[in-house]
Amino acid sequence: MVHLKSIVILVIFCMVWLTYPHPSSIIEAPGKTHDSIVLARISFTGDLMCHMPQLENARVCDDSFDFAPCFAPVRSYLLDDDLTIGNFETTCSGKEQGYSGYPAFNTPDAFLRDLKGTGFDFLGMANNHAMDRGEAGLLRTLSIVRGDGLGYAGTFRSKGDRDSLRIMDIHGIHIGILNYTYGTNGAYPSKEHNYMLAVIDTGRMSEEIKEARPKGAEIIALFLHFGQEMQAEPTPFQDSIVNFAIRAGADLIIGSHPHVIGPVRFFKTVNGGLDSGLVAFSLGNFFSNQYWRYTDAGVILTVGIEKNTGTGKLSIREVNYLPTWVYRGTNPEKRVHIIFPAEQAATDTSILFLDPECRRKAKEALDDTRKMLEKNGYWKLRIIPGRQSGLRN
Repeated sequence: MVHLKSIVILVIFCMVWLTYPHPSSIIEAPGKTHDSIVLARISFTGDLMCHMPQLENARVCDDSFDFAPCFAPVRSYLLDDDLTIGNFETTCSGKEQGYSGYPAFNTPDAFLRDLKGTGFDFLGMANNHAMDRGEAGLLRTLSIVRGDGLGYAGTFRSKGDRDSLRIMDIHGIHIGILNYTYGTNGAYPSKEHNYMLAVIDTGRMSEEIKEARPKGAEIIALFLHFGQEMQAEPTPFQDSIVNFAIRAGADLIIGSHPHVIGPVRFFKTVNGGLDSGLVAFSLGNFFSNQYWRYTDAGVILTVGIEKNTGTGKLSIREVNYLPTWVYRGTNPEKRVHIIFPAEQAATDTSILFLDPECRRKAKEALDDTRKMLEKNGYWKLRIIPGRQSGLRN
């Protein structure tokens, strides 16, 4: 009886085992994939400048400088993102050349060190001050940039360096970065070394955008140093170059040079990696000593790029912005330039060295930034912790 019972149990077990879908026997339907979404957050800032008052306020002793306190209030925002990029509008040509501000900048190496420590990963180098100390100054600046582990585009050490397109891999999203300037303040590399500086040239720009695609760039981010200083609205030249860049295949276009915040707009891409692209004509001054209205304001613009690894589709999922304001060390007890989130500087009364006039200017910068970024109906404002978020209607 026991023997018969054992046989029955064994038969039942075998039947169950044979019909159960073991992992090795499960077959996916042809063409079936499992969607997986990845998100890369890229932050862009405005101009990184160093006038003499900034330099002197950062001086610790004879040839020692500490810029880290200048960035402390915004450091967490930059470290929180996957890639942070700014416009480096000075040179690090060495103390032997003499430190200086406008009109021919030469900044201590510590400035680059502290940008890296603040969260910057990549710098656009092509601007009208790139040649302030000639070819030697340009090359030395790049040596410090590289030594600090920062990525760069727009100025180059050699023709091979120029031809090596920058493609960043952010969570499996490959972003090609190109940078060009309208020109310099009259100083250019020699004819033999014209590879050192990328000047806006539609033929070259179109060629490099096209080259980046087969080299793996899924998205093209284009940095353009152009426009009219102190003018927020785009000039006809800016409009024409942006329209050309869109037709050439650019996805993200970030402008600099006006030193004031300009409009942000979405556009329909042409042969781009994104369905809808974005252009920010100017992100203002992130760090400078310019103190007039609008020039003391900047913005951290953060674009969230989403990729469906199952389908390969890329899209802009979110666009956030943090208005910033630069305190210029007006309090004798706090002689330092500090970048604040504008709303914090305007409302946080625990920051005792910010007097009523400072708070008024910070509030003015905050209101001006919001007005500019929301003026064209491209944005719908919603508040998230520490930032303003602009989403397409």
